[in-house]
Amino acid sequence: MDNKVKGVLLGVAGVILWFMPLAAWDQEFMGQLMTMHQAGHHIGGIAYLLLLSSLAYAALSWLEQHQLRIIAAGIATGISLLFLVQAGSSMAWGLLALIVVSGASIWFAVKDNKKSKATASAT
Repeated sequence: MDNKVKGVLLGVAGVILWFMPLAAWDQEFMGQLMTMHQAGHHIGGIAYLLLLSSLAYAALSWLEQHQLRIIAAGIATGISLLFLVQAGSSMAWGLLALIVVSGASIWFAVKDNKKSKATASAT
């Protein structure tokens, strides 16, 4: 698969995971135990930067701007790890998947950056 497509798919996965549960906990309401979820759009504030960094990663992957991709993926990873620290034991599967996707995004961006530098120095 082309590296552009992989980058765009990772960026789109980050956007989709923003809507998934990042934190979940049980709460009693009117005598019934309910599971509450909190997604990115419930958090607001810095979570929108997480959404924008995933969108930027997808766009920068298509434009092959590898250094900016590394920055966008680093921002997404940092915010995800911040949410992980804040959520603690109430972290949900969406947050873990978001950390994996943003970490893979950094890895692919660094790999593509090294490849483009090697190609540029060979010519």
